[in-house]
Amino acid sequence: MIIRMAKVEIVGPKQDLLNTLDLLHDRGIFQPDPQLLERIKLAREDNLQALVLDESNLHERSFFQGLFERITQLLALLPEASEDIPPLQPLPVMDLLDELVDKHLLSARETVRQLTDCHNEVDDLQRDLVFWQALAPLLGDLPEDSNLEIFGVTIRDASQLKALEDSLQTLTQGRCHISSATTAGGTLVGLIATDRETSGPLRQALTKEHVPELSLPEEFADLPLPKRILALQDRLDLLQAYAQGLETALRDLDVQWRPIYRRALDWLAERLTLYRATATAYTTQLCFLIQGWMAENEVSDLRNDLNQAFLGRVVVEQQAILDEEVEQVPVMLRNPGYFAPFEVLSRLLPLPKYSSYDPTPMIGIFFPVFFGMILGDIGYGLILLLIALFLAKHYQPHHLASDLGKILGVAALYTLFFGVLYGEFFGDLGETWLGLHPLWFDRGKAVLPMTVFALTVGVVHVLLGITLGALADLRRHKPRLALVKLATLLSSLLLVLAVVGYFYPQSWLQTGPLLIGVGILLPVLIAAEGLLAPLELLKTMGNIISYIRIMAIGFSSVLLAMVANRLGGMTGDVMAGILVAGILHAFNLLLGVFAPTVHSLRLHYVEFFGKFLDLGGRRFDPWQKRSP
Repeated sequence: MIIRMAKVEIVGPKQDLLNTLDLLHDRGIFQPDPQLLERIKLAREDNLQALVLDESNLHERSFFQGLFERITQLLALLPEASEDIPPLQPLPVMDLLDELVDKHLLSARETVRQLTDCHNEVDDLQRDLVFWQALAPLLGDLPEDSNLEIFGVTIRDASQLKALEDSLQTLTQGRCHISSATTAGGTLVGLIATDRETSGPLRQALTKEHVPELSLPEEFADLPLPKRILALQDRLDLLQAYAQGLETALRDLDVQWRPIYRRALDWLAERLTLYRATATAYTTQLCFLIQGWMAENEVSDLRNDLNQAFLGRVVVEQQAILDEEVEQVPVMLRNPGYFAPFEVLSRLLPLPKYSSYDPTPMIGIFFPVFFGMILGDIGYGLILLLIALFLAKHYQPHHLASDLGKILGVAALYTLFFGVLYGEFFGDLGETWLGLHPLWFDRGKAVLPMTVFALTVGVVHVLLGITLGALADLRRHKPRLALVKLATLLSSLLLVLAVVGYFYPQSWLQTGPLLIGVGILLPVLIAAEGLLAPLELLKTMGNIISYIRIMAIGFSSVLLAMVANRLGGMTGDVMAGILVAGILHAFNLLLGVFAPTVHSLRLHYVEFFGKFLDLGGRRFDPWQKRSP
């Protein structure tokens, strides 16, 4: 149901404003609405204006904002090694934290910078080491203690290796040697040896051919190749140990200080929220004034809390909601007990307006009935009931699976109920094996009675929706719209009776006079709603006819169950028959859950709610502290 809301005004001395906001923030029951005051035409002598913080408060807000940003930057640099938050009152130590955070932020930034440089160098060394380790076996092809210049290259395309070798041999007149190897990552690298006189022109040729030389730190460039690899490995080990030390330093800083800074950050966030909330307050020279919304049944408790906290200096007054404010009243839905799980289905729709209805109770009443009318089988109902019990038992209350289990459980009970009325147990299996007979009618054969039953349900459901729509218009003080809905209701009822009288003539049910009554009402509808009014009446009749799907879907489910039983019996083997029938019944049950759910919701959302539900409400969003 839609909780009844109250428009309240809170007034007190300006010096109590922040503490009042803190109390409201802590209670989490009040939603400020500064637009309420903007709609009031104030007299000049009221001297009411939007709140402007004084110099002291502005200084404090700026200090808190700066400290909040620096702590946020510091925590972003630390590795989150600790999650404990101590019960610390941050306000007395804010000045100390202001000094410490600069020191810690500077230290953390420098450590992170060194760590980043270290990681980059480690990555470069690891990449170089991979290449040079791949070239190491090629050293055996070179003469020992030679005066050759040796350098490595990366060859982008293996198909160019032969052409590169020919080009180098031509350039150096056969005074170079090139060998190649493939790294573990699949990159082709080459080792080129030449005499020192030829090395210069050869490097220029490689650059011209876009063949990159393997890079090395300058301190390793002059080392022999075997020593290069050892030096690279030593440098890599040294840097990794250094990086580990830097990470340990950051982790120690985080373990020691993160809990304190995290607590301070939460406190600062709450405090800054209060300062932002002051924008919703108005002031005179001495007092502040806040207007907003809250649940009507909580006004008395808030008044007591304010009296206790401020000794009567801050007061709350409930004001009348004006007609032009009704559409702006925020909406809070709260359904107890049986109806609460059905909010899962009503939340699929936009929020209703405050002057409209909560669709949840309607879904809670009619959805399980429609579901049971469509599926209507004792065997299927028992299976769904077991699934519902499992979901409700294994999930915590208010969990989505638990709510769905409760809805399924109610739908399963109605499936059992209508299964008894239809005399169905896995289709006609109950009749064959157990001698089960329908208490009402056999819907597998009595198609016409089932059609009449489905249309009767549609008439009741749709006309109830029109009635609720007329009542909603009366509540919103819109008598003309209410009159149109009542005329539509009466016209639809006369048309339905005329159809019934045509197919089932009765002395008291004359089609002619009923149609004349509709003809009399049509000018009223056209005068109120225009030339489209007759089309709206036809749309209403179409909505009623669409309820025939209750019969059609249920009929197909019965036939599929009977086919499953027939095919199972035709196998001539008990086990094979159970297997074939079981598979088909499982498929039918899956469809039997999906189709009744979709079509029942469709009948609610389109045919029923469209007659009275006014969507587009504003959600009640009170001030409240963040969850820890």
